[in-house]
Amino acid sequence: MTSGPQPRRAVIDAAWREIGPGLELLSSPDGGPLSRAVKRIIDPLVLRLRAHPEYSAPVVAADVAAEMRRAIIDQSMQLRAAAQWFALLKVQRRRDRITTGNAQELYFPVCFELAATRGEPGQDDSAIAAAALRDVHGDRDRTAVERLHEYLADPAVLETLSRQLDASWDDVRADNESCEPFLAGLATVLGPSGGHNAEAARQRVWESLIGDATPYNFGARMRDESADAPWSVAQIGLCAVAPQQKPTVTGARPADRPLDRSIVDRVRATLRRALDRDELPDVPTLCAEEADRSASPWGLLAEDNQATLVAGIEIGMDLAPLEVNRRPRYHLAGQIQARLRKEAYVLHARRYLTDGGPMHPRQQQVVDDLAAFVRPYVSRLWARLHGRDVWQESCDDAGEVRALLDGVARSVSLDHRQRIKAMLELEATG
Repeated sequence: MTSGPQPRRAVIDAAWREIGPGLELLSSPDGGPLSRAVKRIIDPLVLRLRAHPEYSAPVVAADVAAEMRRAIIDQSMQLRAAAQWFALLKVQRRRDRITTGNAQELYFPVCFELAATRGEPGQDDSAIAAAALRDVHGDRDRTAVERLHEYLADPAVLETLSRQLDASWDDVRADNESCEPFLAGLATVLGPSGGHNAEAARQRVWESLIGDATPYNFGARMRDESADAPWSVAQIGLCAVAPQQKPTVTGARPADRPLDRSIVDRVRATLRRALDRDELPDVPTLCAEEADRSASPWGLLAEDNQATLVAGIEIGMDLAPLEVNRRPRYHLAGQIQARLRKEAYVLHARRYLTDGGPMHPRQQQVVDDLAAFVRPYVSRLWARLHGRDVWQESCDDAGEVRALLDGVARSVSLDHRQRIKAMLELEATG
């Protein structure tokens, strides 16, 4: 038995495997729990993170790990029964010709509730399964925005979300663990591409960085004016001012920066981005999850997303397209920087600054973005990671993370080009 601190993901995985057969429908091909099983059953219903915030840290102490293992093992019978209920609900779903919504997202909590209240399903329980599906799908024909507005019209709902946000926010505390190993590891992950061996080494390092407490600690320190951190949330563009303030449930702050937005605004943004809204949880669950997400370090729940954001902040701090002599610390940042400096609009902006001539307001905005490139870059990256956090899309592959960090720079650059193009079109027609 491991006696030291352990990554929470490893603790959950080990306990899950210890239960043994019977969980196949809730498990990935390698035998570990599906990410949605962790999100929809283990975290909220077995570990009950809102009541036990100590279980939510990316790395947990040995005694906490033992408690988590015991909590999961103690629910072995219910988890096996939940898997059987899930099989029954999927059969009934096909029988009822239901095609909307993700079955795992929608049914996992229902299956665990049925397991807790009724035990294993029997041969005559198809009527119960049909009734459960009617409860889940009954009002999904209305638009998500309508359901959101109706749900938030109840003052008791707003009060509940506010209490949840307060409690979750107060639970976030940074420890004194050194950040140097994490930052040293980033030099490998963001280093030269290399061959197969280099890629394998980079993947191993990234997997260790995901379980490191540094991203969590940095995010927690963004809320403390006196805390030691390499940057501030205002410097990197995630908040209008530093330190980060607790978001509100509703309303808006004067400057619309990502981490300043209210919970309701973030939920609305999620609904706007959703190509298939049936893939999302129901509105109450979505709001409750967003309250927990808003209170988490960096406004992100998943450790791999938090680690990716910190890697992106480090890249963003390296990028200075207008500074000819700036040498990036990371190889990947150097590649992005070289590409940005070759952009025609960047070369044009550099000449404008040298000549000191007047600028169009739109051009001035682009020049301001180029002068502090980390701000638009990190803001765009955060929006991408927030979406991945909501849809449970992992950032556990080092190659995909590098592609994401590169792609965000391309997206910001494309936005700049389009703004310059719009300015020129206005001048041509003016």
